[in-house]
Formats: sequence, structure tokens, C-alpha cells
Amino acid sequence: MSDLPDDFDCTITNWEYIYGLCRTVSNEVKRAEFEPDVVVALARGGWFAGRCTCDFLGLDDLTSLKMEHYVGAGIKSDEPQVRYPMPEGSVEGKDVLVIDDIADTGGSIRRAHEYVEERGAAEIRTATLQLLQTSEFEPDFVGERLEEWTWVVYPWNFIEDMIDLTSGAMDQAEMTTFDRESIRHYLDEFHGIDRIAMEIAQPSRLDEVLAEMERRGVVEPVETDGDDEWQLAK
Repeated sequence: MSDLPDDFDCTITNWEYIYGLCRTVSNEVKRAEFEPDVVVALARGGWFAGRCTCDFLGLDDLTSLKMEHYVGAGIKSDEPQVRYPMPEGSVEGKDVLVIDDIADTGGSIRRAHEYVEERGAAEIRTATLQLLQTSEFEPDFVGERLEEWTWVVYPWNFIEDMIDLTSGAMDQAEMTTFDRESIRHYLDEFHGIDRIAMEIAQPSRLDEVLAEMERRGVVEPVETDGDDEWQLAK
């Protein structure tokens, strides 16, 4: 999230909702009468989508491709780079469905399409569970189109993202110690995450996030006579 502005809206999702998008994508593939031999899931976000799509389509050939924008510490490349090459012959002569969770700029899935094509795949189609209007690449199959830009918090990286969002909100706030209510307030103020939306999508998980932030040394508890409070670790 380091390239994002301080204030940006977030949408928290849950397993059931995302599973429904996997079904939607799979139904689009069926309607197009495309019969892939193998699904290539982009790591890490595309793993869940890839496995569910295989189930819906009756496939047992699933492989993974890891893309990243960084080539060194803090050095961002103009084009996504392949981190872990696919095994030789894994897609050669096969019809391939490349899938990811979301396309923001579209750079990763476009590069993945090129990479698979370079390895001798027959027909290649692409899919994303969600597509932001900022994407310059149009996948063949889309579960949901998002007209307004948002940072999507997926259930498989809920803790990871919420630690980043919470610590960032605490860093921006004009105070140094926080109880649960003030943390919820600043998550709403800076990222549009209100209590009801969070509790519907991921109920009763704020304490879990805070406990993990303590364990990782991101925050530390503050001694008080009343409610629990935390501060960013020094």
C-alpha cells in the first residue's frame, strides 16, 4: 500500500461474496463455450479464484504464476516482473485461463497473458473477479465491474491489510493513544470503513487485528485505569 495516498476508500469483503464472484466468472466461461485445459492463477490474490474456478469448471490442472512490480528494495519497475517462472511445458499447446482477483491498472494480468503466450499456449483467455475502471486491460471474463475506485480488502489478506490500514490511520490522527472506539473512528474517517460495514463483512475481528499488531510489534498497549488503549510502537 506504500504507493497509495493517506486517505482512500476501502471495501471489506467476505468469503461468501467472493465465492459468488467466482461462480459468476465460471458461468461466463461456460456461456462463452471456452474449455480451458489449465487455469493459471496469479499469486497471491488469484489462488482462491483459481481453485474455485477449477471446481466450477471440472478442471484438475491448476498452476500458479507470481508477478511483482519490485525488482529491488524500494525500486519499482515499469512493467510487472515474473518472480517464479512456470515449469517448462506446463501450458505448451494447452488452452489456458489466466485468473486474478482484481485488475487495477491491468498490468499484471496483461503481462501474465504475454508470458503464457511466450510459453506456447494455444488459446488464452483472461479473467478477474473484479475490474476497476482504472484498468487499461480488459479481461475476457469479469465477475464485477467497480465504477468507483476502492481498495478491496479480501478475506484471504484481511489481517495483512487491516494492520496496514489501522497503523496508517493511527499515524495520521492527531493523537497518540487509541482505544477501540477511536480506532474505529479513524478507520471510518480516513478509509470509509464504518462499524456496520466491517461487522457485516468480518464480524468481531477488530480485537484479532489489534492482538496481531501487538504480536508483530506494530503497536504496544498503554497502561490506563479504564479501557484498553494502544499506541504505535516506538
